[in-house]
Order: sequence, then structure tokens, then C-alpha cells
Amino acid sequence: MGETSRLYRAVRLLGLGAAVFCVFALSACSSYVNQSAVIKQALLAEDYPEALGGVEKIDRDTSGLLYHLERGLILHYQGEYAASNEAFEQADILLEDLYTKSVTRELAALAVTDIITKFRGDPFEAVLVNYYKILNYLQMNDMEGALVECRRVNNKLQMLIDAGETYFVNDPFVQYLTAMVYRAAYDLTDAEVSFRVAVDAYRELKDTYLVDAPEMLFCDAAETAAVLGDAEAAEEYASHVDCGEPSPMGLGTLNLFLECGYVPHKKEENLFLPIYKDDDPDDHQALAVTLAGRRHSARRSGVKVDYLLRVAMPVLESTPAPFDYAVVRPVAQSPSLDRPQGMSAQTVLVENLDPLAHMAFQEKEGRILIRAIVRNLAKYAAKKGADKKDEGLGLLVNIFNVATETADTRSWSTLPEKILMTRLVLPEGVYDLKVDLFDAAGGERGTFTIPGVEFHKGRTSFLNHRVF
Repeated sequence: MGETSRLYRAVRLLGLGAAVFCVFALSACSSYVNQSAVIKQALLAEDYPEALGGVEKIDRDTSGLLYHLERGLILHYQGEYAASNEAFEQADILLEDLYTKSVTRELAALAVTDIITKFRGDPFEAVLVNYYKILNYLQMNDMEGALVECRRVNNKLQMLIDAGETYFVNDPFVQYLTAMVYRAAYDLTDAEVSFRVAVDAYRELKDTYLVDAPEMLFCDAAETAAVLGDAEAAEEYASHVDCGEPSPMGLGTLNLFLECGYVPHKKEENLFLPIYKDDDPDDHQALAVTLAGRRHSARRSGVKVDYLLRVAMPVLESTPAPFDYAVVRPVAQSPSLDRPQGMSAQTVLVENLDPLAHMAFQEKEGRILIRAIVRNLAKYAAKKGADKKDEGLGLLVNIFNVATETADTRSWSTLPEKILMTRLVLPEGVYDLKVDLFDAAGGERGTFTIPGVEFHKGRTSFLNHRVF
């Protein structure tokens, strides 16, 4: 009953004016899901100033990390690569602080609402910060900066594992990206290690992350091992795929990443859990566990319901992209006999964020539900206690309870749902890349063009493009 008494005294001290202020503050926080929709719409229209304007409305006190994540991503798509990396660097500083220190507002959240806790996101989101920072450095032709970021990936993964996150142990795609960057920088020793780690991670996590190891990865690993003189490893990698003949010398290589759709997002759902006459109302923790078990249970017959407890919970909703793969055809801006015409390359899935988002949510869902039930039991008891002392105060407590019962729907919602990859090897020149999208059955789902992509003799380039 200590929590109930504290809540009762807090509301009494707040007074009507302060309570109303608190309600409006919490309402502003809870409207993130609506603000996210505005940001996504602006992103879809490539109206980056509008999207950044929406980001500026994110509360930086409770959601400072989310602010920097969203800002960094939009600046990246806007082509402001240095500013994007500045935002992501601030995000990394906050991430380390949030994952290595206790959350200071947990007790307050237990009494009021989860949305006043510091947002720290999910581990898979944290590693994607490195993906975008690497691409930013590459777009600025800062290979040294990209290499530094590659080396930071495993340190971050270890930090996340040490924090007790059980579902997320590695990111095979980001490991593959670091290997490709090492190889492009002629750091073959580190490239060989990262290729091996990526192969192992794709194999081990295939059934969990729902992504097969791409054939290109085996070919890259085999080629790198052969150059380093490890014939046995090269043969083992090459045994899994048909890599064909090596590309002629002197061509330019492009690794193209298509970032598709939107990652699953959170929305609010109201649960109404029955408290029966024979339940023990005094042991909130035990009763919370009992009520959580009633979430998907039928109403008991023959037992009178004393109260329906309303609990606001986040639920995760997927919005899958309407296509599964793409075929990319390069068209030279200045056609000539030495530039191949009619060639094409098909994408493969290399990163699947949908299952990662669902696993991250499921890992925390039970704790969120228990905490929300305990919080609302305390609020209910506080309201009953206030009613006995002062009817007006009871009404005030009830208003406060209803207004502050809001689910935490914050997430880095502008991330893509999945990433597709392909590789083009072409003579030096400038090409328009025509991209045709297809669903799993081979049905056409759209087309677009990425104009003015440069290929340089003997150089490996990286390019990402967002597709909705």
C-alpha cells in the first residue's frame, strides 16, 4: 500500500493546476505515434525540411536518443552526411550512457506512465546506427572514418549483450558490410575475419532472423581467403555456391542496398482486465501476475466482477513492403561499344528487420504488462482512498489516472523493414540504374530509376536507396 499512499499524496500536493499541466505534458509525449506519421509522410514525399520539422517536436528530455536517431536518418537521406554523422554520434553517446547506467525514472514510471522513462530503443536499432555512419563516411570519401566505424561495431555488440539483451547476439549484414569496406580499403586480414564472422552469423541465425546467407558473401569470403593463401578456407566457401568466372580487371564495382518500406511500428491498445470479488486486492504484485494471465482468457462464469481495470499497452504492427526483390538494369548515359547493354542484376535479402522488431518487443512485453497492471492497481486504490476523504479529490485523482494511462509507443519508426542488396560490375562511366520491383510470385510492383551513378575504374563504391 506504500505506492498507493505516495501516489495519493503526490496528486493531493499537485493541486488542480499542476495536475492539468502534467496531463498536457503526458499528452504531448504520447502523441509521438501521430508525429511519426507526419515525419513518414514527409519522408515519402522527400520533403526533408518538413520531416526535420517534425523531428524537432520530439521531446528531448525523455526521448533525446530518438530525436538524434530520427534526425540522423533524415539528414542522411537529404545528403547532409557530415550533419547526419554528428546526430548519430550524439545518439551513440546517449546509447552508451543508457545501456551502462540505470534508468533514473523507473520508480516514477511505475507510479505514472512508461513514457516518462528515458527512451533507449532496441539493440538492432543501435547497430544500424553504425550502418548509416559507415555509409555517410563512404559518401564523403572518408575511408579512414568508415574503417573506424567498422571497428566500433563489435564493441557495441558486446555492450548490448552485456546489458542482458537475449534475442540479439549479432547482425550478420552489418558484419558483411564491414568486411566489404575492409576489402575495399585493401585491409584483407580484417576483411577475412569479418567475412568469416558474417558467414557464421548468417548460418547460426538463419531460423531466427529469417535471412539466408547471400551467395555473394561466400564468393567474397572465398576470394579473400584465396588471396591470403588459405586454400582450404577458400575451397570450403566456394563449395556452397557457383561463383563463376572472376570479373575482368579494371572495372568499377557498386554494392547497392535498397532499403524497403518501414519497420513495424507501435500503437496503443486498451485492455480491460476483470478483477473478481474473490481476488486479493492488497497484494498488487501477485494480483498483477493473475490479471496478466487473463489477457487472453474468457470471463469466469459464476463469479461477480468487482472492477474492470483499463490498461494501455503498446502493440506492434507490421507494414510489409509490397515487393520482395528487385532487378537492376544499368543504362549508360553515354552509350558506347565498350559498355555492356541489356545486363541486369537481381537483389537478395540481406537484412530483415521485421522479425528483429517482433523479437525485441516480445522480450519486453511481459514486463511492460506487469508494470502497467501494478501501476493501474495503485492508481485505482488511490482513487478509492481519495473518494473516502474528499469526493472532489477523488474526481481529480480519477482524471489524473485516466489522462496518464498512456502506452509507450516510441520507436525508431522511420527505419526500413528490410534491406536488399545487389552488385554491379561495369566499365568506368556514368549510368542510370533502372530498378524493377517484383513480389514473391514474380508480379511487377513498380519501377523507378536511380540517375547518375558513377563507376570508377578499379574502385568499389557503396550506395543505398530508400524505396517505399
